[in-house]
Amino acid sequence: MGYENSDGEHPSVVLADVSRRPEINAQIIVFANEKGGVGKSTLAFHTTIALARAGHKVLAIDLDRRQGSFSRALDNRQATARSLGIELPSPKHFVLEHQSGAMMMQEIARVGRGCTKIVIDLPGHDSPIARRAIAMAHKLITPVNATFVDLDSIAHFNPATMQYSNMGRFTETVSQLQELKQGTDLPKTDWVLVKNRMRRNEKKQLDRFNLAIEQLPQKLGLRLASGLSERVSYRDLFMFGLTHADCIQLPEMDGVRVHKSADMDRLINELDFGDPPADLAPLPPVKARKPARTMARYRQSLRTHIGAKEHVTTSR
Repeated sequence: MGYENSDGEHPSVVLADVSRRPEINAQIIVFANEKGGVGKSTLAFHTTIALARAGHKVLAIDLDRRQGSFSRALDNRQATARSLGIELPSPKHFVLEHQSGAMMMQEIARVGRGCTKIVIDLPGHDSPIARRAIAMAHKLITPVNATFVDLDSIAHFNPATMQYSNMGRFTETVSQLQELKQGTDLPKTDWVLVKNRMRRNEKKQLDRFNLAIEQLPQKLGLRLASGLSERVSYRDLFMFGLTHADCIQLPEMDGVRVHKSADMDRLINELDFGDPPADLAPLPPVKARKPARTMARYRQSLRTHIGAKEHVTTSR
């Protein structure tokens, strides 16, 4: 099989670079797709917080230094915790500014000491650092919206028969790395294609999309999972760095009905991150310090954002 990459770097070079780095004693979870706008950062953020809330010690790495959506959501979370005077389960995190394999491993060792899960969010394009993260991944999570435009980087289909035709460019990269990883000490990657932002009212389009995508586990050796539905509340909560599960426990939020999202519970179960830590302790109640004027204003802003668009309710 011939290998070709945009910068001429052979996959064996990527694997050789990764293989000579020190072993990482943590599960590496990579969110990647060369198509932008498919919800990578949103899913990475919600997954990271779900793992932190479950008691895992998590390191979050944003490799999209230009957009920085993942790290900004985590910064927003820290700002919310400070503004409300509360503790929120959160990961350690950093943006990798100098993007080389050596620097990534150095920062993981420096910042991620003791972490059991490492969540990496990649930019929506191919790059040497992206290929190194994919090569390291125990789990590779690829979100895709229910359109054939978004599916194009994964696979191509015959428009007349809707049968699988050939790999997309992103899949070629993943497959080349997976093939060459066989026989090495690098971990086998569990590749999960996440059907994200499903709009139930677009039944005809969704049926055609499902007919196509359900061929991919057999053709490409991946598995399918359901992501987050298209809901305003996910986007509104971004600026506060919160998830639905956080909102349930926020103190002094009278008048706002908040229910945990079934979407996220289902996705975490389907992704199967293994058993929770043996020493897991229940999350303590979220208690705020005596609210100052700033805290009251912040709560009012959060209450307005949740209530003005839609209640944060469970999807069915």
